[in-house]
Amino acid sequence: MSKAHFYRFFRASALSSLPKGWTTVVHPEGPRYFVNQEKRTFTEMDICDEDIFDDIEYYMQYLWGELQRTLMDRNLVLDMGLVDLVVEPRATTNDSVVCCYYFVNHRDRCLFWLDDFNPQEIISGCKGVKSLSHIRLAIQAQYRRCCHYFPSLCPVTQDLVDELKDMLIHATCDHLTSDRSSMAFDTIELRDHLSVVDRIKILFRPHYVCIQSVLSLIHLAVIYGDFEGHNHFLNYHGENCVRLFADQTVHGWAYKLSPSMVILAPLLFFDCVTQVYELNRVFVDEVACTARWNTFTSKLNGQLQDSNLLATVLLTTNVGFLATDSIDKGGRSAIQMASYISLVASMGSMIVGLLLASHNRSKCQDTQFHTTMFLSGLHDRKHGLEKLGIIYSLPRALLIWGMIFFFAAFSVNWWSPGDQTSRAVVGTVILVVFVTILCSISITREPGYRVVWG
Repeated sequence: MSKAHFYRFFRASALSSLPKGWTTVVHPEGPRYFVNQEKRTFTEMDICDEDIFDDIEYYMQYLWGELQRTLMDRNLVLDMGLVDLVVEPRATTNDSVVCCYYFVNHRDRCLFWLDDFNPQEIISGCKGVKSLSHIRLAIQAQYRRCCHYFPSLCPVTQDLVDELKDMLIHATCDHLTSDRSSMAFDTIELRDHLSVVDRIKILFRPHYVCIQSVLSLIHLAVIYGDFEGHNHFLNYHGENCVRLFADQTVHGWAYKLSPSMVILAPLLFFDCVTQVYELNRVFVDEVACTARWNTFTSKLNGQLQDSNLLATVLLTTNVGFLATDSIDKGGRSAIQMASYISLVASMGSMIVGLLLASHNRSKCQDTQFHTTMFLSGLHDRKHGLEKLGIIYSLPRALLIWGMIFFFAAFSVNWWSPGDQTSRAVVGTVILVVFVTILCSISITREPGYRVVWG
C-alpha cells in the first residue's frame, strides 16, 4: 500500500450536488455517511435529496438549539466540543416525518436524548435491569456501536489503546487462573485481539485522519462493545448481584426434573442429566456463553466420534454373529431377536450421532446472538435445556443398549449348551466385571449437581 493511500482519509470524491458545509465519508466496510464538521452532525440519510436535506437541516438546528436551552434552564455544564449529533428523519405512512436522533457524549462515553427515552430494546437481552448504573452499561455499549458506525466521529488516543490492553490482559489472566471465568472471549480470542491492539500506532496529522486510525477505531469499538455490552452489562458489573463466575445465576434459578426426565433418565443411563447439567452451565439466566458453548460442542463432537466408531464395530459384530451356523437356523429365536435389537440400536446410535455431529459443526462457530437464539428456542423456564440434553444423550444410550442386547444374545448362546462348571466360571467373571463397572461409575460420578426433583 502506498504512503499516500495509507494516510488518506476514507472520504469519497467530492459531489457537485453536495450541500455546503457537508462532506461524505465512506466507511471501511462500504456504507457511506455524511458529516457536518461545523455543527458536529452525522447522518446516514442521503442529503443529496432536497427533501431529506431540508428535514435534516431543520432538525439539526432545532436539536442543537434545544440542547443549549436545556443546559441553560437546568444550569448544567457540558463541553460542547465533545458532543456530536446523529440524526435520521424518517417518513411515516401518513406522510409525516419522525426524527430519530441521539447525542454522543465522548467525555462520558455514552449517548443521551432530550426527550424521554425507553431503553427496553437496549436492555431486553438481560433480565432484572432496574438501576440506572446498570442501564448506563448498556448505553455505553451503544456508544461503542456508534463509534463503529461512524469511525471518524471518535478519535483514537494512546490512553484508549492502553486502557483496552489492560482489559485484555486482565481477562486473559482471569481465564488462565479460572475455568469459570465470566470474562468475554476465550484465551485464543484474547491473544489474537491483544496481538492486534499491540500493533495499533497512534499517528497525529493536523488536517486529516489516518486510515490506520479509522480501522483501529473500528476494531477497538468492537472489542469494547463485547466487553461492555456482552460482559459488563450481562454480568451486572457494579451491582449487588454481580455475576463472578460464568455458571453463576443471579436470579436464583435451579434446575427441576420434569416427569418425563424422571422416567427417561434411568433408560438413558442418567447421561441426559449430565448433559442438562453441562448445558445449563453454558446457558445461564438465558444468556449464552459463547466460549463455553464452543468448548461443550467440541467435547461432544469427540464423544460422538467415539460412540460412532464403537457403534460401527458393534454393528459389524452383530452381522457376523447372526451369520454363524449355530445362530442362523431359521425361525426367530430369542438369540436372534436380541441380536437384531442390538443391530438396530447400534445403527440408531450411528445415525443420530452423525446428525448431531454435523449440526454441531455448523453451530460451534456461531456468534453469541445466534447461540442464544438457538438455545432460547429449546429452553424451558422450569426444566432448562432438558430437551436438548435428552437428544445429546441418545447416541451413547443407544450404544449401551446395543451392547446390552448383544451381551444378552451372546450369554443365552453359551448358557444353553454349557455345563455347570463353565456357567459358574463365566458367571463369576461377569459378576465381578459388573461390580467393577458399578463401582467405577459411583466413584467417578461428578458431585455437586444441583437438581430439584419435581
